[in-house]
Amino acid sequence: MSALTPDCDPDMAHCGQPWQGKSKPGAGLLSAAVLMGLLGVSLLVVTKDLVADAFDFVAVPVGVLAAVALTRRGVRLAARGASAVSARMPAVTVRRSQPAA
Repeated sequence: MSALTPDCDPDMAHCGQPWQGKSKPGAGLLSAAVLMGLLGVSLLVVTKDLVADAFDFVAVPVGVLAAVALTRRGVRLAARGASAVSARMPAVTVRRSQPAA
Protein backbone atom coordinates (compact mmCIF):
# COMPACT_ATOMS: atom_id res chain seq x y z
CA MET A 1 0.00 0.00 0.00
CA SER A 2 1.34 3.40 -0.89
CA ALA A 3 1.40 6.53 1.24
CA LEU A 4 -1.18 8.11 -1.04
CA THR A 5 -4.38 6.30 -0.22
CA PRO A 6 -7.51 7.29 -2.15
CA ASP A 7 -8.84 9.43 0.68
CA CYS A 8 -5.67 11.48 1.40
CA ASP A 9 -4.40 14.70 -0.12
CA PRO A 10 -0.97 14.56 -1.80
CA ASP A 11 0.56 16.74 0.93
CA MET A 12 -1.08 14.54 3.60
CA ALA A 13 -2.65 17.60 5.21
CA HIS A 14 -6.13 16.11 5.09
CA CYS A 15 -6.79 12.41 5.36
CA GLY A 16 -10.17 10.87 5.79
CA GLN A 17 -13.48 11.54 4.13
CA PRO A 18 -13.13 14.90 2.37
CA TRP A 19 -16.86 15.44 2.03
CA GLN A 20 -17.27 15.43 5.82
CA GLY A 21 -14.38 17.79 6.50
CA LYS A 22 -12.42 18.35 9.66
CA SER A 23 -13.37 21.82 10.73
CA LYS A 24 -12.91 23.39 14.13
CA PRO A 25 -15.91 24.55 16.17
CA GLY A 26 -17.07 27.92 14.92
CA ALA A 27 -15.57 27.51 11.45
CA GLY A 28 -19.04 27.60 9.87
CA LEU A 29 -19.81 30.87 11.63
CA LEU A 30 -16.54 32.39 10.45
CA SER A 31 -17.10 31.35 6.85
CA ALA A 32 -20.67 32.70 6.99
CA ALA A 33 -19.27 36.01 8.25
CA VAL A 34 -16.77 36.08 5.39
CA LEU A 35 -19.57 35.40 2.88
CA MET A 36 -21.66 38.19 4.42
CA GLY A 37 -18.67 40.51 4.13
CA LEU A 38 -18.15 39.60 0.49
CA LEU A 39 -21.82 40.17 -0.21
CA GLY A 40 -21.77 43.52 1.55
CA VAL A 41 -18.64 44.75 -0.21
CA SER A 42 -19.92 43.65 -3.61
CA LEU A 43 -23.26 45.39 -3.01
CA LEU A 44 -21.42 48.52 -1.90
CA VAL A 45 -19.23 48.48 -5.02
CA VAL A 46 -22.22 48.05 -7.31
CA THR A 47 -24.53 50.60 -5.68
CA LYS A 48 -22.01 53.36 -4.90
CA ASP A 49 -19.54 55.07 -7.18
CA LEU A 50 -16.56 54.35 -4.93
CA VAL A 51 -14.53 52.57 -7.59
CA ALA A 52 -14.45 52.45 -11.37
CA ASP A 53 -17.37 50.85 -13.19
CA ALA A 54 -15.08 48.07 -14.41
CA PHE A 55 -15.16 46.54 -10.93
CA ASP A 56 -18.92 45.98 -11.29
CA PHE A 57 -18.18 43.13 -13.67
CA VAL A 58 -16.28 41.39 -10.88
CA ALA A 59 -18.47 42.47 -7.97
CA VAL A 60 -21.75 41.22 -9.42
CA PRO A 61 -20.72 37.55 -9.84
CA VAL A 62 -18.99 37.59 -6.44
CA GLY A 63 -22.15 38.97 -4.83
CA VAL A 64 -24.38 36.47 -6.60
CA LEU A 65 -22.20 33.52 -5.61
CA ALA A 66 -22.01 34.72 -1.99
CA ALA A 67 -25.80 35.15 -1.89
CA VAL A 68 -26.33 31.66 -3.32
CA ALA A 69 -23.93 30.14 -0.80
CA LEU A 70 -25.64 31.94 2.10
CA THR A 71 -29.08 30.87 0.84
CA ARG A 72 -27.97 27.24 0.62
CA ARG A 73 -26.58 27.44 4.16
CA GLY A 74 -29.86 28.91 5.41
CA VAL A 75 -31.92 26.21 3.73
CA ARG A 76 -29.65 23.49 5.10
CA LEU A 77 -29.87 25.01 8.60
CA ALA A 78 -33.66 25.19 8.37
CA ALA A 79 -33.83 21.58 7.21
CA ARG A 80 -31.66 20.45 10.12
CA GLY A 81 -33.84 22.43 12.53
CA ALA A 82 -37.02 20.93 11.10
CA SER A 83 -35.50 17.47 11.35
CA ALA A 84 -34.55 18.06 14.98
CA VAL A 85 -38.04 19.35 15.81
CA SER A 86 -39.73 16.43 14.11
CA ALA A 87 -37.47 13.99 15.96
CA ARG A 88 -38.71 15.41 19.29
CA MET A 89 -42.38 15.19 18.35
CA PRO A 90 -44.20 12.16 19.76
CA ALA A 91 -44.87 9.51 17.20
CA VAL A 92 -48.50 9.13 16.21
CA THR A 93 -49.51 5.52 15.93
CA VAL A 94 -52.00 4.72 13.25
CA ARG A 95 -54.53 2.10 14.25
CA ARG A 96 -55.80 0.07 11.39
CA SER A 97 -58.56 -2.41 11.60
CA GLN A 98 -57.64 -5.97 10.95
CA PRO A 99 -59.30 -7.62 7.97
CA ALA A 100 -61.88 -10.24 8.84
CA ALA A 101 -60.50 -13.71 8.45
